Amino acid sequence: MQIEGNNANANDAIMLDKDGYVSETNATNIFLVKKGRVLTPHADYCLPGITRATIMELVVKEKIELVERRISLSEFHAADEVSCCFSIESIYMEYF
Repeated sequence: MQIEGNNANANDAIMLDKDGYVSETNATNIFLVKKGRVLTPHADYCLPGITRATIMELVVKEKIELVERRISLSEFHAADEVSCCFSIESIYMEYF
């Protein structure tokens, strides 16, 4: 998948797990919003980083439903919002 992203001159690429479900990008963790719920892939096939954990804690603290599960590519495309997160010196979120 990263090769496809490089060939398309993309800055980032969606990575899929071995079964074809969304796992992360080549540099960030992924969160989706659908019908007021926040979804993120299980950490089975993504890096369970500190930033990801912090965002998950904040979502729960704000009493927003958080669902950690497998996410199909079609569900990813149908999301109301998609955001990616990573940290260098502070949390950085990109929204699409």
